[in-house]
Amino acid sequence: MNKSLYKKTTILALTIAIQGFFVHAVVASGFYANNIITDDDMTDYSRMSATAIQSFLSSKGGILSTYQTVDVDGVNKSAAEIIYNVSYRYRLNPQFLISHIQKESSLITGHNSNLLDWALGYGVCDSCSKDHPSVIKYKGFAKQMDAAGNQFRNGYLSDLESRNSTISGWGVGIGKYTLDGVLITPSNKATAVLYTYTPWVGYHGGDANVGGNSLFYDIMERYFPGRTSRILEYPDSTLFQDVATGSVYKLDAGKIRPITSYTALLSNYDPSRIVLVDEIVLDRYQKGDPIFFPKFIYVQSPQGGVFLIDQDHKKRAITSREAFRSMGVNPEEVIPLTQDAIDAIPENPPITTSDRYPIGGLIQNKDNGAVMYLDTQASLHPVWSKEIMDNRFKGLAVNSENAQVFNEYPVKQPVKFSNGTLLKIPERDKIYVIDDGKKRPVESSEVLDSLGGFESVTTTSKSMLKLHETGNALKFKKSTKKKKKKKKN
Repeated sequence: MNKSLYKKTTILALTIAIQGFFVHAVVASGFYANNIITDDDMTDYSRMSATAIQSFLSSKGGILSTYQTVDVDGVNKSAAEIIYNVSYRYRLNPQFLISHIQKESSLITGHNSNLLDWALGYGVCDSCSKDHPSVIKYKGFAKQMDAAGNQFRNGYLSDLESRNSTISGWGVGIGKYTLDGVLITPSNKATAVLYTYTPWVGYHGGDANVGGNSLFYDIMERYFPGRTSRILEYPDSTLFQDVATGSVYKLDAGKIRPITSYTALLSNYDPSRIVLVDEIVLDRYQKGDPIFFPKFIYVQSPQGGVFLIDQDHKKRAITSREAFRSMGVNPEEVIPLTQDAIDAIPENPPITTSDRYPIGGLIQNKDNGAVMYLDTQASLHPVWSKEIMDNRFKGLAVNSENAQVFNEYPVKQPVKFSNGTLLKIPERDKIYVIDDGKKRPVESSEVLDSLGGFESVTTTSKSMLKLHETGNALKFKKSTKKKKKKKKN
């Protein structure tokens, strides 16, 4: 489609100079005209979150870093949101889209507002007017992004899947000359797509006065060096939300447990810690038992049986009236449920009269006000800060006990922050995530974005942070999982 750039040799040469791309001898060593980028570089839409895109645009300082406009759905959104939505809608790598914007209009770093309406040069040609009905329908940043995304996915890629030839005859393994006279045989779909959109090699072996795909490659290398399909090993207890369906999950011992109740979410977890992910992340985990009800509540079946919902969101049958009375529960706090609802809750072992604190308990010394956690093995653990109490025991009542009770149990290590918690101290910008009880340094803003962003960080004291041993830094890892090949019919 992109015919407007084919003969803009002077403008492209100037753009190259401004962007510092007169280092061709270095960059060109990695440029392969038949294999410009990998297919994953074009289609891996999980590489950047909306927050990461915004951070990237802000770091480049161009007009898109603050630009907002009406999206194709009629809602006003930031440029980063529009790019992310197109990426997700058409399953395209945001890095691929960002590099195209910079190649076509330099809006990632530039400030020319006149170029916003034609950011990708989509639908524009040298011989037609921008006011023509067939062209003006693509006017506007959001329309440019959506139309190009749709063409990449449902035009070029769809044609390559069905008949290995795009509208202009580019295909994998098919030799064809570019407009600067170079015979190219694309070795993958991404390369065929790039030459369909811009059929010029450019200064890396083609016309020295044209940017073309040489410029696209250099921008992508400059902005996203060492790019690959990467995964992040999320800490246990991370809260996920599927960006497509809105469903919320808790990562629990390597499985994702659907949280089916908004009350269960609000009662025991901090919604600000929810991490938005897509199906690529969720598909890495097995599904666990659903979470229907909040922790630490009491429910009753129609037959009269009473159950405690424990810290694992599972029911524990209270085996006798004596056991129920010993727990100090107000009968009015017991919630009646249908038998179907009771049967749907996963089960843990029953509670007997020997279980005064069957799920552990928070107890406060009546004499000095100190709060400790009595665990299920009858050991006490000091709770040294309100942040930790809110973090670990949201929804669990505090019971007052006489001082002599505290002398009955051994005191062990203090309670730490829960897994998945992001922490920092006021004096420093360094951020950590708690994982397996250790504080792991968060090494990049991209990792932080993938964990919920700066808004999810809890500020604590230096002494509370020191409770946690320092672990290895949390980084993205290269994915070694191979994609399954589709079977031919």
